[in-house]
Amino acid sequence: MKRAFCIILTILITAAAFAGCSLFGEQKSGLELDQTALNMTVGETAQLNAGETTKVKWTSSDESVASVHAGSVVAKKAGTADITASLEDGTSEVCKVTVADKLITSVTLSSKSIKLGLGKTVQISASYAPADASVTELTWSSENERIATVNKDGYITGCSDGTTNIVCTSSGGVSASCVVTVAEAPEAPTKPPATTKPTSSTEPTASTQATEAKSETSAPAAYGDYIFPDSSTRMLSDSEVKEKLGSMTGASVSGSYSQDAVNEIFARNGYVFRTASIKAYYESKSWYKPDPNFSMSELSEIEEYNIALFSKY
Repeated sequence: MKRAFCIILTILITAAAFAGCSLFGEQKSGLELDQTALNMTVGETAQLNAGETTKVKWTSSDESVASVHAGSVVAKKAGTADITASLEDGTSEVCKVTVADKLITSVTLSSKSIKLGLGKTVQISASYAPADASVTELTWSSENERIATVNKDGYITGCSDGTTNIVCTSSGGVSASCVVTVAEAPEAPTKPPATTKPTSSTEPTASTQATEAKSETSAPAAYGDYIFPDSSTRMLSDSEVKEKLGSMTGASVSGSYSQDAVNEIFARNGYVFRTASIKAYYESKSWYKPDPNFSMSELSEIEEYNIALFSKY
């Protein structure tokens, strides 16, 4: 009986050994990850340790999010992936990896403030840190689009007199701003003049310069804010000047409607009038900004062309 018991016990022990376990508990394989969860940002690397065991096979459930080689995990893009360490006998351990984007932490603009002429366009650029941020999208906006607008490439256009902020913002909410001051300024011509005009090197005659003839009357209400609103930005046609000046009524500011049209261009450029009534008239305009340093050389080709045109009448 005792002999039979010993034989049975030997058989059980042998079977347990082949099954990979003992009568006293599960046999340890030696595979044990030192981390079961990892939080990483794009571009980071982390090392996983599988314990004392050897010949471990490493796999990732999503190589585009996180790759693994010999336990070294590389975060590639935002998302989640399971990193699995496994042995030939099927034993395995899993580490869940969560990858977040590497966000921009600061934005810097090429200019902190600019002055821009009405209708003019200028580009400012933006840089960011860190340089290896995984999300680099920047959004441009204007705090007041009535004064200045901006497109997706940082091109700013002046729309009306005033000051506003142009803001560049990252997807994570980090931003920088540029103060933009818009003031009316003459534009460069888009084509050569169709008729003769004074050259910039010749001082204009009395009929083509700002007049100081005394006038005790104010401009007629028909003038509005301007006689020719775009005489500094567009070459006017002979017919429209003739029609406009011919339809005006009431007392002129300087003695003639054509001279008033000339004075209007000079006033746009800041010419300081000495005759009290003329000075008072232009100082009543919100767009008039006196400039004691004004010189004839500041007139654009368009303005010189229109001044010559007005002088015909």
